[in-house]
Amino acid sequence: MTHTSHPEDTPPLPHASNRIPTGIATLPIPLHKKIARSISRCTIPWQLIEEHDRILIGFSGGKDSLLLIHFLDYIRRIAPVQFEIGIFHLNPNAPQFPAQSALLQLQERGFHVWHETIDMSSILAQKIQPGDSPCGLCSRLRRGILYTQAQKNGYNKIALAHHRDDAIETLLMNLLYCGQTKSMPPKLLADNGMTTVIRPFLYTPEAWLIEASQYLDIPVTKMPFCTREHTGARYETKQLLAQLEKTNPKVKGNLLHALHHVVPDHLLDRSLMMHDSNFPQT
Repeated sequence: MTHTSHPEDTPPLPHASNRIPTGIATLPIPLHKKIARSISRCTIPWQLIEEHDRILIGFSGGKDSLLLIHFLDYIRRIAPVQFEIGIFHLNPNAPQFPAQSALLQLQERGFHVWHETIDMSSILAQKIQPGDSPCGLCSRLRRGILYTQAQKNGYNKIALAHHRDDAIETLLMNLLYCGQTKSMPPKLLADNGMTTVIRPFLYTPEAWLIEASQYLDIPVTKMPFCTREHTGARYETKQLLAQLEKTNPKVKGNLLHALHHVVPDHLLDRSLMMHDSNFPQT
């Protein structure tokens, strides 16, 4: 694998005998085990993977979705349950196809891979008023295409590569920009009532995935799906968290912990307290 960083900038990679190989990445054993444990902590209690599941991985071309393929393939080969995985990529950069090389390499490694091309920028330009954020519509369009592909090809679950940082950023974004207390659940039944969305990385810190990405054997797609990577509410939220982390290194872990420990009686949502006979009914 070729690395663009200079030797003096990056610590040497561990010897191959100390790493766990797959067709996607060759991670050092301690790093592999650390990430695998975080996946187990999420996957087992939430029953994300079950017998005879057919799981469609939404592949963006980035590091997170490549590593998700790596770990789900690893789990598939060692787990006591039988399940299948497929890989779908939505190419939004028509007529460009930046993820084509990665898709071909995945196909060569025996994965069931396919894609659909859509001129997302033209669709958003027609639907979005100047100055408005395209993020909501873009997300709904991509999600709808994923659901359609899963149903059409017989997949009962869709696996997305959202990690811990995505979940806590979404929590803060909803609090600060939308006035709602919600985030990303590990498991969610889609509106169609047929497809279940799972997020095996939801307890995994992004920093671990960044570290793991240097050991990928398939190149990360250079052109990001989202052209607003360094603008908008998510970028501002990420910057805010980085500032908070300087004075409180536990801030991200605390926010994830808060999602597990909701105290309804100390909130203002009356619907959460209707079960309490002492609560005044109106």
